[in-house]
Parts: sequence; structure tokens; C-alpha cells
Amino acid sequence: MKQLIFISIILLALSSCQKEKKLLEEIYDDPAYAIGTINSSISCTFAVQYNYSFYVGSTKYKGNKKKGGLNPSNSSIIGCQYLVVYKISEPEKNDLNYKYPIYTEQDFLDLLEEFKTNPPKP
Repeated sequence: MKQLIFISIILLALSSCQKEKKLLEEIYDDPAYAIGTINSSISCTFAVQYNYSFYVGSTKYKGNKKKGGLNPSNSSIIGCQYLVVYKISEPEKNDLNYKYPIYTEQDFLDLLEEFKTNPPKP
């Protein structure tokens, strides 16, 4: 019985990863960019969820990004800004990309110029 439960949990996790991977591919295949601000976090032993917001025009959107590992929480990044990649036709589908911190408006403009020839990867 324990083996069946264990296998079910693994299959559920794999299915979830596949859905997330497919969503990221969808977002990065039809991208637009914004500056996202991390507003809060919810953490437990092996994972943290960062909640962020960003604007497209005058419309505010929200998202969350999960991060796993041992003690993944980092409350010092609350208030920090990072690149948000969103599906141009559906901003509700978005991804906070930690690889690109944004410190100034010029940082963001420089990234937009770079992405014309070298778009970001998930």
C-alpha cells in the first residue's frame, strides 16, 4: 500500500512539472516583458512561493513563483524587481525570471534591446 501511495505521488509531481513546462514554453514562445515587484512570500520547510505584481499599461496583474530546495526562503528579496515574461495575448500567463534583476528603468530598457536578438530562456 505504501508503494502505491509513493508511486502516485511521484506520478502527480511529474504531471505537474509537465504542465508547468508546457506553460513556460507557451509564455516564452509569444513573449512580452514587464517589471515585476516581489510583494510577499509564503514558505514552508522545502519550498517558498513568492507573490509578485506587474503592470501592462494601466492594468495590474499578479503572479506567483515557487522555488524549492533546503531553506529556499529569502525575505530580503521582498520589494526587489525582476523581469516578468508574459504571453503577449494573455498577461495572466506569466513568469518571474530571477535571472534578470532590475535595478533601474535603464536596466529594463537595455534588456528589451538585448532580447530583440537574444530572447530570454525560462
